[in-house]
Amino acid sequence: MKRISALLCLCAAAGSAFAQTKLSHIKKVKEEWADAPVVHPVPPQYANEPAIILRQDVDLNYQFEGKGINVYYTLHRTVKVLDEKGIEWFNKISIPVSSNTRVPLIKARTILPNGKVHDIPKEMIKVTRNEYGGNEIVFAMEAVEKNAEIELLVKEIRPLSFFGSVDFQFQVPVAEASFEMTYPKELVFAEKGYNGFPDGRDTLMNNRRHISVSMNDIPALHSEPNSFYDVHCMRAAYRIDHFIDQNDFDKTGAYTWNDFARRLHDEYYTIKDKERTAVNNYLTELGVQANGSETDNIRKIENGIKSGIVLYDDMDREDAENLDSIITNKAATSSGYIKLFAACFTQAGVKHELGMTGNRHETRFDSEFTNWGDMEHDLFYFPGTGKFLAPTNVYYRYPVVPDIYLSNKGVFSAIPPKGPVTGPMYEVHTITPLAAGQTQGNIAAAVTLDEDMAAKVDISYAYSGYMATGLRRELLTTVKSKEKDIVKDVVNIADTKDNILNYTISNESMESAYGNKPLEITATVNTNDLVQKAGPKYLLKVGELIGTQKELYSDKDRKLPVDLDYPHTQNRTITINIPKGYKITNPDAVKMHSEYVDGNMKPTISFHSDYAYKADKVTGDKLIVTISETWSQIHFPAQDYERYRKVVNTAADFNKVTLLLEKKGSGATAKETKSKGKAVASK
Repeated sequence: MKRISALLCLCAAAGSAFAQTKLSHIKKVKEEWADAPVVHPVPPQYANEPAIILRQDVDLNYQFEGKGINVYYTLHRTVKVLDEKGIEWFNKISIPVSSNTRVPLIKARTILPNGKVHDIPKEMIKVTRNEYGGNEIVFAMEAVEKNAEIELLVKEIRPLSFFGSVDFQFQVPVAEASFEMTYPKELVFAEKGYNGFPDGRDTLMNNRRHISVSMNDIPALHSEPNSFYDVHCMRAAYRIDHFIDQNDFDKTGAYTWNDFARRLHDEYYTIKDKERTAVNNYLTELGVQANGSETDNIRKIENGIKSGIVLYDDMDREDAENLDSIITNKAATSSGYIKLFAACFTQAGVKHELGMTGNRHETRFDSEFTNWGDMEHDLFYFPGTGKFLAPTNVYYRYPVVPDIYLSNKGVFSAIPPKGPVTGPMYEVHTITPLAAGQTQGNIAAAVTLDEDMAAKVDISYAYSGYMATGLRRELLTTVKSKEKDIVKDVVNIADTKDNILNYTISNESMESAYGNKPLEITATVNTNDLVQKAGPKYLLKVGELIGTQKELYSDKDRKLPVDLDYPHTQNRTITINIPKGYKITNPDAVKMHSEYVDGNMKPTISFHSDYAYKADKVTGDKLIVTISETWSQIHFPAQDYERYRKVVNTAADFNKVTLLLEKKGSGATAKETKSKGKAVASK
């Protein structure tokens, strides 16, 4: 469930301005829940689908009630399941709901092919929390079989919101879909369809306004690897366009980006003298210097707040939003956090802009459709560096922000914290990712074989940038007794935790993120399966040392573009200490190369592996394998998918590389060559 900012809702006073005009509820003409439901035939074009949504109706009805406005939301859906896969998908259904929503009506039933109806009893309909902490209604359906139909009806009473979005495309086709909004004549909404869903137009009928959109035969959209599915689904987005007051005066331009910037400024930059004094003292405690480096001051402020002020979802104290109270009690809500950041940057003279952006997995910024509802996540932008800071993400450090923001756009308040407004009130900035070289996942490994040809591996992993963030958080929030479980997940060549003989972790503190010090895990591992005997030869599965690689071998036509999490590089150096008297007969098996070049013939993603042979009569020969991957581009159109997946599959093919070891003199002598390529350091 998306988090909708409090900025999106009118206050009660704004609602009461319209409340003098009471309008009665208009009932829909169509029947919502038939007493004797009819079993529908299967449209022939969908005969091979696992299921089909026969009907998907979503209605929003805005009503003046008391001193405000409530939104009556109705979802009516009928699904026909056609095979075992369809039954598996729909025998349990989850509907997300917001925490402050009332749900006066929930109905669900299964209609068998012979017309028999199984109503789902209330005790089988649960309201619970999903894995993301949001509320959802869960239906456990009964008697679902092939060609049965599942019908559900959910009615909610939602608090006022002037922005939203409804999906109408799924993994199965939709035969009929409709979206309808009705609202008082004083409000004027706009609707925009995305990815092929129709646009709607506001009309006035019977003293109320309406938007009605319908579409038939919406094809199934299947998820694909490395794609953001929700972005590409057909959906209807809506927003308030303007108001018409009681004198029929048209107030155009409601909820513009200028209004958005003004509300951000007023909410977070209005502080009292007592708060300002507390902030100045706090900055002194943090070691922030008026004439100090801007980057140093940003880091001191961020680390001081995120390390010293506890972030809570909610607080009961009346002074919870006062900065002096926050500093004294070392506790704040997310809005208190943002307010403290804004005050500290302002008092320290750090040039900045506060703004919000959306989740690029769900929506992309649309400059032609002003939709505050897409603005979910708070960010600070620093014009001096062109970088960003995520204030309420306590395990991130400047300039690393969550990857769900990257390459999306955000709207930022350009209103100066001090002084008059002399230019535009807002700016739009693209949240540009860090360069690929600033996010690395590197490996340095040395393989030693004993007289029984059992392998011991000394291996080091070094993570920086975006790749370090999740692992650093996991290490800092896990009890010491569970730490080795995390290490085992990283050192995945170990069959069990007991195979890890020893390990060390360095630079796991949040302060190490500044300066991008790599988070390192170094371990010594006994591996049972890295070497296998095959007659007189031994098979060394060198490809497994780089960890499991994704592969894209499906021949299905690609429909969706490719989107990756962030730019990054990966450099690996694997040193194989060849036992005396043995040789590697197929060293060229590690040599691989693939790249994707842009219009200027510059590689933007690539995989390259090579080797160097080092003769050593004293300690034994060595084969030094070097692998480098670069992923500096994170979006690829669908028509370029084949070129993209060639690089991915080359990396996956290396994962399967096996080297052959045999005693010298037992066969043809391998040509011992030295690669021109240089070994790449892991850090």
